[in-house]
Amino acid sequence: MTSAGNAVSRVAIVLGASHGIGRATALHLNGKGFVTVLCARHRGALEEVVEESGAEKTAHLIPGDITDPSFCEELASEVDRRYGRIDVLVNNAPGPSPGSFDDIRADDVSAAMRQKLVPYLATVKAVAPVMLRNGFGRIVNIVGNAGKEPAPGLFLSGLVNAAVANAGKYLASRYAPHGVTVNSVHPGTIRTGRYDRALHHLSRSAGVPRAEAEARLRRTIPMDRPGEAHEVAAVIGFLASDEAAYLTGQQISVDGGQLTCL
Repeated sequence: MTSAGNAVSRVAIVLGASHGIGRATALHLNGKGFVTVLCARHRGALEEVVEESGAEKTAHLIPGDITDPSFCEELASEVDRRYGRIDVLVNNAPGPSPGSFDDIRADDVSAAMRQKLVPYLATVKAVAPVMLRNGFGRIVNIVGNAGKEPAPGLFLSGLVNAAVANAGKYLASRYAPHGVTVNSVHPGTIRTGRYDRALHHLSRSAGVPRAEAEARLRRTIPMDRPGEAHEVAAVIGFLASDEAAYLTGQQISVDGGQLTCL
């Protein structure tokens, strides 16, 4: 990504970089030589990530709320001013809380879309002009298997994730002639804070102890274990690389074989 002289490293924006998959992705990309722009709501949590990675010279923190459209625009403008390029965008935001169709109200649907779909599209719209200007870009949307196949207790997640994946396919076709790829990564059951919340929901809804809820969940995974955040980050890292130039419009599940549909 760099050459002798004053060539600039690839610049990657990672949303939700303070924990879970976003944090693992920021650490992975920084380790691969990317300049990483870390975004999350709380600066203190981002500073901890930078301290852990020892990346004070190659990481830039921009705390903010991606559900605010003006922040998405300010984020892209600041990175462009600072580096003159945006090579990678990793869209990563939490999905809505677990719940069945019977549990939701009409307002919950619009709120779920504003939590994930709308910020993803706003951030793509903000960074795409920079990528198109430079003739290079990698957009990776972190989505989720519920967008491919409905899952019990994840009605809203399935609804939102399906919309995100559909939008990604459209954008991939639009940007492909300009050297900009758009792909979706669908994490399965990954050991993060969201995993703990899913276990709690399953335990409560099924009326079983946490250990039994975890055993039931593991039985749905052929590999018989939850994944780790760094395993998802490795796939994102490949999609962000120069080597992935001919891979676009794809939906890639990182789930230990859990997804049953094609």
